[in-house]
Amino acid sequence: MATMQAGSSLGEWRKYWPLVAATTMGMSLAALLSSVFGVMLGPLEEEFGWTRAQISSGPAVVSVMGLFLATPAGYLIDKWGSRTCGIITVICSFLAIASMSLIGDQLWHWWACWAIFGISGSFTSTVWMAPISTIFHAGRGMAIAITISGTGISMALAPGIAEYFVENHGWRSGFLALAVMWCAVVAPLVLLFVPRLPGQHSEDHALDEAAPSQASLAGLTPREGFASANLYILFCASLVAAMTGVALILNLVPVLTFTGLTRVEAVSIAGSMGIASIIGRLIGGVLMDRFDVQRLAIIASLVSLGLPLSLLLAPGVFWASMAGVIAYGLTGGMKMNAIVYLTSTHLGARSFGLFYGVISITTTLAQGIGPLVANHIYDVSKSYNPVIWATVPGFLGAALLFAALRPKPDFAARAAAA
Repeated sequence: MATMQAGSSLGEWRKYWPLVAATTMGMSLAALLSSVFGVMLGPLEEEFGWTRAQISSGPAVVSVMGLFLATPAGYLIDKWGSRTCGIITVICSFLAIASMSLIGDQLWHWWACWAIFGISGSFTSTVWMAPISTIFHAGRGMAIAITISGTGISMALAPGIAEYFVENHGWRSGFLALAVMWCAVVAPLVLLFVPRLPGQHSEDHALDEAAPSQASLAGLTPREGFASANLYILFCASLVAAMTGVALILNLVPVLTFTGLTRVEAVSIAGSMGIASIIGRLIGGVLMDRFDVQRLAIIASLVSLGLPLSLLLAPGVFWASMAGVIAYGLTGGMKMNAIVYLTSTHLGARSFGLFYGVISITTTLAQGIGPLVANHIYDVSKSYNPVIWATVPGFLGAALLFAALRPKPDFAARAAAA
């Protein structure tokens, strides 16, 4: 049985690896602004005189939009397909990031750019997860892991690139360069390799032939899904895990400099987290295809405690901060991997776009509210310590929520009975 599964997984990868390349870079684009937020925070604060909370209100715009648009976006992904919605995502991302290089000292300019990004944010990350979760079966865990590791690509590369432009050409050139570099890679990959709507085949697109029709997919109907406790448990687990992590990660450079590290040290540590997250997600993909994903999510939540504990117990110590960030990078991504995987196994593929669209609201909320609250606390107290302390019960709460998840339905038995 194991041999058959391995062979099936290898066959999937031989046929569909270009799809994973496209979705991985799509996730990298989705994480681009988050990866450079801490680097750009200081220059924006210095040039415009905005408070850190005011700067963090930009991502909050995305959160508000996500509350209203993420679920409809998930429905549109099920209806229009990931290729069409993916192109919309890339176009809006480019316009938003490039426009940031043109803003003036009016705060609404900053909000307007984030509002454009909010359109793409409403589709992400569902638009990249839907084709992976539908097409891959035996190798689904690794496919999800590699796709999500795209965020690690941005975390590893973007801070250093942004810092180079800030120091040598200014932060405006940094935003423009990042938009051009990432979108020039992602756009052709999406056009070439991401399939259209399941059930709509095209002779010139091999991946379209592999996509099953929406009616044939196993899983809960929208009504059954919204009546399932697992949907709400996964929603809350994702919200707590994301809110806790993002409050630190989006502010990682200023948080590390607050603890006593230099800006150069902080930027280098931020880059190392990207590399660690890629490694962690790949390891997580292998583990998820072999072990119980629910338990892996619990363990990952507990190991993530290494980040706040290292900052609290050894502030300003380079190796301790590096160890804590690497611990979070190795396991933090596994939680996101697990949420995608558990959504597909506990709610099914039939309405995956809708269900994961609902759950992905949590990531959008976290990216807006987490930095806003964290930086408001800093503006008031001139300290990030309350934020760091708050992440400890946050990670513990995420572990408890994952533990509360109910057994997955037997979709095969449901299909046979029907």
